[in-house]
Amino acid sequence: MNGGYTRVLILRSPFETFIRIQHEPVGREEGLTTEQLKAIRFTPPFAAKEVEKILGPELTTAMEFCDWTTKNIGVPDEVFNKLHTYLNDTQMVEAMGTTGFYSFVSRFVVGLDVDGKANTTVPIPE
Repeated sequence: MNGGYTRVLILRSPFETFIRIQHEPVGREEGLTTEQLKAIRFTPPFAAKEVEKILGPELTTAMEFCDWTTKNIGVPDEVFNKLHTYLNDTQMVEAMGTTGFYSFVSRFVVGLDVDGKANTTVPIPE
């Protein structure tokens, strides 16, 4: 899976403070623009279609997949199959694993306030 997909899945994870502090700079290094980072961060769950012109169809589909995975656990076949048109079987496993893992990590790190930043305000991408 390329970095753009990975970063969308990570940055859409819940409890964003720790994740954003760590992964927004990596997203920039992988080519995500400020406009894309803002779209990933501020688009409400299940509203990915609103930012398709900014993200493009592939990253929009990844964002939609992540929303379903983190908000409802189950992913509708339509959403799963749409992402599968861009990713092979191995990459689909990686996408599900990344989304599930970062949902867990977010809850663990924030719940224990591991780095003392659970209540830190994350700057808006500029």
